[in-house]
Amino acid sequence: MAADQRLATVLAGLADTLRPDFDERTYAEDLACRAVGILEIDAALVLLTGEHGRISATAERTHVVGGRRAIAIEGPPEEALRRGEAVGSPDLRSETRWPRFTLGAVDDGFAAAHAVPLRLREQRVGSLTLLWHGAGLLDERTCVIGQALADTAAAALMARRSLGAAQTLAGQLQTALETRITIEQAKGILAARRGSNVDSAFEMIRSMARRHRRRIADVARDVIDDASAVAHLAAHGDPAGRTRSFTARDEVSSGEC
Repeated sequence: MAADQRLATVLAGLADTLRPDFDERTYAEDLACRAVGILEIDAALVLLTGEHGRISATAERTHVVGGRRAIAIEGPPEEALRRGEAVGSPDLRSETRWPRFTLGAVDDGFAAAHAVPLRLREQRVGSLTLLWHGAGLLDERTCVIGQALADTAAAALMARRSLGAAQTLAGQLQTALETRITIEQAKGILAARRGSNVDSAFEMIRSMARRHRRRIADVARDVIDDASAVAHLAAHGDPAGRTRSFTARDEVSSGEC
């Protein structure tokens, strides 16, 4: 496959974050592997940050090595993330800025590193660090493609996170709506049973929830289900002393809220 076709395939793969089985740790490993596979480097380290903490993955040309020996991220990976720009060293053997990172990288046989941020405009979600055995600077093409991989990954990750946030919010709103409907139904049912107004019925439901340390919606559901636990709430009928069994079906047919 031609180099341009391979790059297009890699970028398309990185952009696919909306599949149901998406997982950020797996994505970090995939990004590291794809970087090693398409760039003239010997290893790649990916750092992702988010509300659930940090994820890191390292890949060499043959396998993922994050569990074998961890190279410290307190160096180019963190600095690229913090500064939002590329950082690195053409010769780690004489590098003094990042002692922990340099020690781990040199011990693993790497002589140089180049880290780029995963960014979309002003937002940053991680970094991609490229490592190679020989000292010296990366060529311009490798640097440009490395940043393109990082930019694509950043945009894809942020799209995924935005979708997840939207889905969470939609779920919360749906739950709130269903809870409100349940409470309103229970108010109407209890008011009809007691011959009182809905405000009084709600106060009774709320008071019982407080006394028994239960959610108002749970007590409301018991009222709708005519559960024995709330039977005493309707013990006092209307002024004429009349009581009757009133179900959610009755409420729907009568048109009451």
